[in-house]
Amino acid sequence: MCVHEFSLVAVHVRTVPRVTPLHSRVRQQLQALRHPKPHGAGAVAQATPDAHTEDTATAATGPAGKPTVYFHIGAPKTGTTFLQRILWQNRDALKSAGVLYPGDTFGAHVQAAFDLRETGFAGGRDPLAAGRWREFVDAAQAWSGPVIFSQELFSPAEPGQIAAAMAALDFADVHLIYTARELSRQIPAAWQEDVKNRFTMRFDEFISEVRDPTRNDHWLGQMFWRMQDAVEVLARWSGSLPPRRVHIVTVPRRGGAPDELWRRFASVVGIEPGSLDPGPAFQNSSLGAAEATFLRRLNLALDDEVGWPLYNEMVKHHLAQEVLVNRSETIPIRLPPADREWAAERSGVMVDGLRTAGYDVVGSFDDLLPSPSGDDSSSAADEPPVEAQLDVAFEAIAALLLRISRLRRGVIKR
Repeated sequence: MCVHEFSLVAVHVRTVPRVTPLHSRVRQQLQALRHPKPHGAGAVAQATPDAHTEDTATAATGPAGKPTVYFHIGAPKTGTTFLQRILWQNRDALKSAGVLYPGDTFGAHVQAAFDLRETGFAGGRDPLAAGRWREFVDAAQAWSGPVIFSQELFSPAEPGQIAAAMAALDFADVHLIYTARELSRQIPAAWQEDVKNRFTMRFDEFISEVRDPTRNDHWLGQMFWRMQDAVEVLARWSGSLPPRRVHIVTVPRRGGAPDELWRRFASVVGIEPGSLDPGPAFQNSSLGAAEATFLRRLNLALDDEVGWPLYNEMVKHHLAQEVLVNRSETIPIRLPPADREWAAERSGVMVDGLRTAGYDVVGSFDDLLPSPSGDDSSSAADEPPVEAQLDVAFEAIAALLLRISRLRRGVIKR
């Protein structure tokens, strides 16, 4: 669907909390599960569904009685892991309340995305993903209520793959959800995420590739836009969907309530935000400049003897995502002033395109533009101080040796 087709459609922007009626059966069952009432001696009363109202029927199914599938397709580094952790940790409560979050493991949604796109992390198709997309479709078709798919790796799908996905879901009313964040925050976040996945490109090189992805025909720059250009991604994915069934959830600015993103997302899928326990939902925090530079240099030093499974376990998940992201007093990764100015202009173009498309917006388009306060205007040095990198290196060596020791002693398990 071309965004220009909606030039006469007014954009619908709302703030949270929304006044749109929620799925009353889901809301009351979730509340009953979270705050059960005593019933007899030590027993817990089962939640009793309300009689279906018109609003309930509309939330559970589409106008033609079809089930609703909420298809969250990205973008990466917009709090997707945080949202997915909440959904995964509360999947049993959701299921009891009539909402399906499919998959037998947390990574099942990744595998479903890989299966649809015929790809994988290590290049080529992931054999563990075979049949996963079909499993998700079959589970959704067998379910009588709302279903939620959520994985940012769906976003770069090719038009033919998207057409196949929508054809497989033709039994349902599909709602697309796209979480979006301000571009000058996304570029540093995307670079350090690539570094965590064993890439070795310097930050200044990555910025150049993003600014001109066709110059060197580098796929990292091109892939960035296939996931982060909200106008292009949603035009590619939305097809013939009406704009009201395409939802943009904006990531709040820094300093807001920690659960605001969850509240915005929950309002789209018809869940009362407070009815689920966020628990220790893992937030995929970004590395600082010294941490990311150390990790990039470590990637350069490693050879093929350290295969992806070992790297994924020990470096990406343990060292980067458990140790380095939690260091205090890190140096933020910022765009240099000239690049920040370019990003601001590019963000304005994207916002104009989204306004024209007339999609449903949860939050504010202001969230996708640079902060007027200038809080994000400082720029980290291209190469953090050597002393800072050495501090990271010492802590990393100690953390890895401690991990190896605990594994050998059986204190922790793989």
